[in-house]
Amino acid sequence: MNARRDLAEAVRELASAVAVTDVDDPDLAQAAASARELTKLLRERQLEDVPRTPYDEAVGATHYGWHLDNPALPGLTMVFEDGRATATIPDGLGKAYAGPPGKLHGGVGALLLDVLLSSLVQHHGVRAVTASLTVDYRAATPLDVPLRITGEIVGRSGRKVETVGALWCGEVATVEARGLFVQVG
Repeated sequence: MNARRDLAEAVRELASAVAVTDVDDPDLAQAAASARELTKLLRERQLEDVPRTPYDEAVGATHYGWHLDNPALPGLTMVFEDGRATATIPDGLGKAYAGPPGKLHGGVGALLLDVLLSSLVQHHGVRAVTASLTVDYRAATPLDVPLRITGEIVGRSGRKVETVGALWCGEVATVEARGLFVQVG
């Protein structure tokens, strides 16, 4: 793992710990001061945008990491096979992504599906943006349990690409989505 990715993962772990910590105010104040010192160090040199896998590298790759270096987002590694995409989150998502008690925030489920489906479209050589994403919540998605995300392209007409996908907890599809992507450029 590279140093940037390791830092991103450490910040994700920190966010999960902050979401549920119950330490006393002096410890919270000390943690806040330490976090501000780290922020100051990291702001000494900044990029103009978030690092991303270049489009040309992502297209045709059988494995593709999405925002693995951005700690604000759940890092995903996707696998592409036979017109489909799959990603797994072996440890699930922690409390930093909580909505209702013990459950994943619905917006995070939509985010995960949009990421997987848009990456699938780009993997097939179509530089596209999301035109619409229809999300159906079928069951609450628990936190801290293994999750799987699947997607496939189901149609293409001109500049439009239609996709379907699901977020799975075991054998239960907790969130389903239908995405429409439009080719740009």
